[in-house]
Amino acid sequence: MITTVDVETSWQRNENGGYDPSPFHKDNILVSVGLDSKYGEEYYFTNHSERIDRGCAVRIQEVLNNTTLLVGHNIKFDLMWLLEAGFKYTGRVYDTMLGEYILNKGIRKSLTLEMCCRRRKIGSKDSSVKEYMDRGVSFENIPADIVEEYGKIDVQITRRLFDSQMADFKLEKNKDLLMTAKMMNEFLVVLSDMERNGININLEDLNSVEREFRAEFAYLKQKIDKIVYEQMGDTKINLSSPEQLSWLIYSAKPKDKKEWCKIFNIGIDKSTGKSKRRPQYSRVQFRNLVANNTTPIFRTVAEQCMGCKGKGVIKRIKKDGSPFKNYTKCSECNGDGFTYAEMAKYAGFRQRPRSIFDVAESGFKTDKLTLNKIAAEAEGEFKDFIDSIVRHNAVDTYLNTFVEGLKNFTNEKGFLHPKFMQAVTATGRLSSRDPNFQNQPRGKTFPIRKVVTSRFDKGSILEIDFAQLEFRTAVYLAQDKQGIEDIRNKIDVHKYTADIIGVSRQDAKAHTFKPLYGGVTGTEDEKRYYTKFLEKYKGIKSWHDKLQSEAIRYKRIKLPTGREYSFPYAERTPWGGSTYGTQIKNYPVQGFATADIVPLACINIYKLMRKQSVKSLLVNTVHDSIVADVYPGEEDVMSKIFNQGTADVIPALKQYYNIDFNIPLDTELKIGYDWLNMKEVNND
Repeated sequence: MITTVDVETSWQRNENGGYDPSPFHKDNILVSVGLDSKYGEEYYFTNHSERIDRGCAVRIQEVLNNTTLLVGHNIKFDLMWLLEAGFKYTGRVYDTMLGEYILNKGIRKSLTLEMCCRRRKIGSKDSSVKEYMDRGVSFENIPADIVEEYGKIDVQITRRLFDSQMADFKLEKNKDLLMTAKMMNEFLVVLSDMERNGININLEDLNSVEREFRAEFAYLKQKIDKIVYEQMGDTKINLSSPEQLSWLIYSAKPKDKKEWCKIFNIGIDKSTGKSKRRPQYSRVQFRNLVANNTTPIFRTVAEQCMGCKGKGVIKRIKKDGSPFKNYTKCSECNGDGFTYAEMAKYAGFRQRPRSIFDVAESGFKTDKLTLNKIAAEAEGEFKDFIDSIVRHNAVDTYLNTFVEGLKNFTNEKGFLHPKFMQAVTATGRLSSRDPNFQNQPRGKTFPIRKVVTSRFDKGSILEIDFAQLEFRTAVYLAQDKQGIEDIRNKIDVHKYTADIIGVSRQDAKAHTFKPLYGGVTGTEDEKRYYTKFLEKYKGIKSWHDKLQSEAIRYKRIKLPTGREYSFPYAERTPWGGSTYGTQIKNYPVQGFATADIVPLACINIYKLMRKQSVKSLLVNTVHDSIVADVYPGEEDVMSKIFNQGTADVIPALKQYYNIDFNIPLDTELKIGYDWLNMKEVNND
């Protein structure tokens, strides 16, 4: 029996002024449940200020017991609420939000129930509750008849959306997407359990990590301020301003920003919504254009403003000679109380932009990628400054995203329940929020990891990682002979990268993956590696060419799993590549590796854990790793489950998609008291 479900809940205001309807917030309650099955439409209030339907729990459970497929829009939310409220359901699920996402084939469209139904012309949501929610009224206090009508309409249009999507999946052009939908909905069940399990956070360790980060941040700020003063004099530089940071690095700024953007064709093309194509200039032409259209920046000395005597404000006088009531900001110093006198000495580090791709709207680029490239070539005090800026920005992110995120979203019991989202990224790769745990650095030395500990007395944290997963995925997709040989001979591709570029193995990882996505820019050493990579792995280069031709001809590319990515505006470029070249080369690797292979491993592990009735819990998956909170005494059985679950990915690819995956998938298994201090477990 297919049943469509929609629940309404109470919600709390979060710090950003939005709604928090999480089932893990202690003050939230399940207000109502709407069902549509072979029994017809049924609507029940479980907890409302005006109405509670006695005995409805028995009826709701009876429907769930007879349901083989539970359908909902963003059904992970409904499923978790039902389970947290004490209901039981172990059947299959189907998420119409995921269905729409899969059928969109990588094209970003709104996935709200309202917009999905509107695009398909199958109805619209009831907006009657909006005025109550805008006033801060939660569902348990909105009049019951309005809530019921609102909920019934949601159930009805969700059912229509499901029927419409099923008709689309049956079309010849979409039939291969059905297995992707099946797998992603199975993964959804695993993720709902991960969210419900939560991650145990050691708040004492979190406070310790925060103190360390804040001390480092203060030290870096003091160090950077000193260098800025030495280079700029009294000119203030806001390091969070890309424009002002470019003054410091390049010692110049555009004379006319509009003309600057026109010369270098900077901005968004209205017809495609993409960045405009940069013109081609020779090195000499580029340098002349920069020199002729910028003005140098000089060091300054601050002097007290004579207009306001250093106060920053003045008292204006009326025509009759009496003063105005309020003070006015001094126009001579813009309210600062002092003016700047230029010295006969250039300010900043006087760096020279390398190419047209270093040019930005307000001057020159200073984003993270550009700064890392500059740091690789910089020397002396300039290198010290750039390294300090890069680290300062990283620590700032760690404090605001991770430390503050963990503090804000860890509940009173010490558990974090991050929201895993399958329908956000273009590739199908998982993302998360509250906080964004997927965006942490890939290295295994990130201090935040130490705050993740076991909830069990004498328990442990177990993690399994796929080795070189993206490289192996690309080798399989391209069927690159050299790559297959290197993998089977256990050649360390990251070590190969490190030896050519001259960096550590860890730092080399980003460069190993870059040519997989068509990257060609960087330092001279990096460029030499990218060239050598494509010379060595000729099959990957040929595959890249084939992908671009496929995207140009068919306006889409397709994975062996059936997952598709649309490129409706792909065209051949004058130099033989294609527009959207990076995405065309990136999406298949990232999608197959982290949207298909890792979820299959999670599904396998989840099934094995249920089969063996372990007390250990799956709690997280990040990039190409899977994490469990291990009950004491289950270390060996969980290690075997993790090893078997990842080893069974290759048979699962055959079972789900009829794929003969001929590349070994190696893994590394680690266990420890926390997620940082871990020791390798022998896989034998």
